[in-house]
Amino acid sequence: MNNDAGLHQQLSEDIFRMLIRESPTPVALYIGETMEIRIANKAMIDIWGKGDDVIGHKYFDLLPEFEEPGFHAILSNVYDNGTAYEWKEQRVDVMVDDKLEEFYFNFIFKPLRNNDGEVWGVLNTATDVTELVNTRKKLAETEQRAQFALQAAELGTWDLNPRLETATWDDRCKELCGFRKDDEIKYHDLLKFVHPEDEQRLRTAVMQAYDPVGNGNYDIIVRTVDDTGHLKYWIHLKGKAYFNDNHEPIRFAGTVQDITREILDKQEQQKLIALIDKTADVVAVGSMDGSVTYINKTAYTILGIGSTKEALKPGVEYFADHEADKVINEINPAVQQYGKWEGEMHYRHFKTGENIPVYVNCFRIDDPLNGLPIGMASVARDLRPEKAARNEQYKLLSLINHSSDFVSLSNLDGNVTYVNTAGRKMLGIKGANEHRRHNSEYLMPDELDKLRDKVNPILMKHGKWSGEVLYRHFQTGEAIPVYGTTMLVYDAVTGLPQGRASIARDLRREIADKKALTDSERLLKNITNASPTVLWMADAEGNITYVNQTWVDWTGIKYEDNMGAGWINALLEEDRTRAAEKFLTDLNARRFYEVDFRITRRDGEIRWCIATGNPQYNEQGEFTGYIGACTDVTDKTLAESEVKLRNRELNNQIRQFEFVTGFMPVQLWTARTDGQVDYFNQRAVDYFGAQANEIAASWLSAIHPDDRDACVEAWNYAVNTGNVYQCEFRLKDKDQNYKWHLSRALPFIIDGKIIKWFGTNTDIDEQKQLQRQKDDFLGIASHELKTPVTSIKAYAQVLGAMLSKEGEQKKAEMVLRMDAQINRLTNLIGDLLDVTKINSGRLQFNKTWFDFNETLQETVEDLQHTTQKHKLIQNFTPTGRIYSDKDRVSQVITNLITNAIKYSPHTDTIIISTRRENNEVIVCVQDFGIGIPEDKKDRVFEQFYRVSGNKQHTFPGLGLGLYISSEIIKREGGRMWVNSIEGKGSTFCFALPVDDINS
Repeated sequence: MNNDAGLHQQLSEDIFRMLIRESPTPVALYIGETMEIRIANKAMIDIWGKGDDVIGHKYFDLLPEFEEPGFHAILSNVYDNGTAYEWKEQRVDVMVDDKLEEFYFNFIFKPLRNNDGEVWGVLNTATDVTELVNTRKKLAETEQRAQFALQAAELGTWDLNPRLETATWDDRCKELCGFRKDDEIKYHDLLKFVHPEDEQRLRTAVMQAYDPVGNGNYDIIVRTVDDTGHLKYWIHLKGKAYFNDNHEPIRFAGTVQDITREILDKQEQQKLIALIDKTADVVAVGSMDGSVTYINKTAYTILGIGSTKEALKPGVEYFADHEADKVINEINPAVQQYGKWEGEMHYRHFKTGENIPVYVNCFRIDDPLNGLPIGMASVARDLRPEKAARNEQYKLLSLINHSSDFVSLSNLDGNVTYVNTAGRKMLGIKGANEHRRHNSEYLMPDELDKLRDKVNPILMKHGKWSGEVLYRHFQTGEAIPVYGTTMLVYDAVTGLPQGRASIARDLRREIADKKALTDSERLLKNITNASPTVLWMADAEGNITYVNQTWVDWTGIKYEDNMGAGWINALLEEDRTRAAEKFLTDLNARRFYEVDFRITRRDGEIRWCIATGNPQYNEQGEFTGYIGACTDVTDKTLAESEVKLRNRELNNQIRQFEFVTGFMPVQLWTARTDGQVDYFNQRAVDYFGAQANEIAASWLSAIHPDDRDACVEAWNYAVNTGNVYQCEFRLKDKDQNYKWHLSRALPFIIDGKIIKWFGTNTDIDEQKQLQRQKDDFLGIASHELKTPVTSIKAYAQVLGAMLSKEGEQKKAEMVLRMDAQINRLTNLIGDLLDVTKINSGRLQFNKTWFDFNETLQETVEDLQHTTQKHKLIQNFTPTGRIYSDKDRVSQVITNLITNAIKYSPHTDTIIISTRRENNEVIVCVQDFGIGIPEDKKDRVFEQFYRVSGNKQHTFPGLGLGLYISSEIIKREGGRMWVNSIEGKGSTFCFALPVDDINS
């Protein structure tokens, strides 16, 4: 039996060993407290990795790495107490194909008991859980990575069960949705912190996700708020709904993301885009090759761009044609290399082709992460308004600079920075920077208190001050009164004062004008008050507004009582209506007013007056009233009555005069004071063969054309001066024959006033014929005498020489005296020849340029040799050269000096002087002889006239020298005159014009 039992036990053990060895699961049997390894299959041996020789070894001796603190006690407890122990997911490194690999096992240590319940061994099994562990690790890693990703992306997760109405949110989701991390989320409070304006939209989106017809996707952006209702986050919710077989949502899960920064950035971006689109500048963005990828709306307007397609093109095409090379070769390289370029360029208007001046700021855009260039941008300011404003500013500055008033600019502290040209001139500012002073230095010292206490406070309070002030001249210190206005200049952007501007009008001229006007008004008032004539003024309605003191003195009516219609009370009652009606009629017709009336003077005398008024108009042509005068014509009225009486008497006398003049042998005529002939007698009527009125209208045409101008000139001179009129002219008779007449007229003067001219035309044609015959005779006689006289002179000179040679000195002196008389005769013959030439107009002149003083000096020196008694004193001043007949001028000088010698026998000095005056050379010959009576001075230049007197025989001659001399000077365009005092001497002078040598 024991054998059977032993056999059975042995068999059981063998079977047990076999089961262990063949088990695919690692199995080992440990015996005793020492845990001796009794059985271990290959799978377990491979896990241990200690080789195949493991049987009989103790467990911890073989596997010391498992002898961790506490583990030994655990295994001992399995054996000692029979308590099974499971060691889960223990890592074991196993060699597989010579490569150590990592495995994970679940080890179970189970006690084996005998029939008595005693532990005799420990069965160790191992389950390979490597794949499970690795899978769990991968899942954990995946979850961890997902969590890291969610945290990195700041995402929150949410998971809802619509059927159970439960919600699972992570902390981030709670935070973004307005909850705190420790809040318990209730399904019905999920939308508690959703912005009220977004709540309904969110509910609609959830319902759409729950609709099984759709794909269950959920995507929405909403706002969340805090406890106070203020915006907390913008969040982006994304998720998906899952359905069961009954198409009911069983899960609704997703993520939530904070997009507040993104939304705000987008809003800021929209603001920036709106700002860029609305800015006044052209803003463009492009690639590094210069192609435009964006351009703002302003550019569309300024450049005339019609569409986006038209706008996006290479940047060079935005510029004017002449700027293309600059864009390609300068701007683009500068931006690409240096990052910026700025300057003035010209854009091209897409439609009109107009060149648009702009100031362009180009710059490069770099990637903020790597710093590499990613594009280019430009901002361009349209310079047209600026240039136009600059032009307007230039015009304004030009206007200010050319203003006649003082204009200055200064800062708020009063330091002057600019003064215009008029201001610099007014104050004597010379240096370029001399104006840069404090404004107090522009004022007189006495004005500084006014500047401090009045001007500045009012200016700073009200922004403006105006008034009179005294400026100071920089050079002279003179006080210059001005009316000035100082105002604050405000910044157009901030509205704050940034400086001062001052405008000042120089009052010196105005003050002088006002003074002159006051003086003039005072003078005018004094004049009008002193005027013997009444002066008055009336307005457009006919009301008297002014009368001078003369009217008040006449009428005795107070000044103010004459105003309006009060003046009418000064008139006699029977004249008032007529005078008033005439005044109103002329007033309404706006015409010249004239009326006569009588007034009673303050002394009771009745006087006749005539009032006149001239209508007045302003610059617009509007009638403003009358300015007039009132004259006392009482004396004139009485005089006119007396004149009428005298006229009747005069008419009777005229009829008697006409009777007498009718049979006179000369033509008798009369003329008015203005020179108009108004009467011819019968003798004239018979001569002209026309009526007297016809002759008076056309008498001038009857004068020979050659004589007419001289006649008219003499007549006008007589009428204007009141001198005697005398003229010789040829007058055409009724048979068209011209006859010489001498016309003379005298003014008829009463009380020193010319009343009439009375004249005669005397027929001197026969005398002229006799004169002509006499001139012919004189010409022939003088010419015929000249040859024998010349021969006699020659014989006398030869005879004198012969007698002197023979020693007959007494006879020779007698011959010399005869020669002197022959010279006198020769001169007389020469004078007669000159007279005939003058009368016949055949006197010739040979003009040349010569030195006047030099010629005069030669003549004086020659004449000095002819007299031993007289000394010829030369008192010359520079006269220069003249253009005249040198010989004729010498002839005149000779005549004047010889006359001076002749007519001053008892004196020994003659003074010859010259001077140049008013484009004339003047010669005067002064003697201290017998002089000329006052009533004969004008006749000394007449033909054959000699000074008469009781000593006439003492001064022989024909009386032709002065006549010839005056005619020579007259024909040379000069003039001759004499100043003389009887008994004291005479001064004869002549003047010749000095012509321009260039003419």
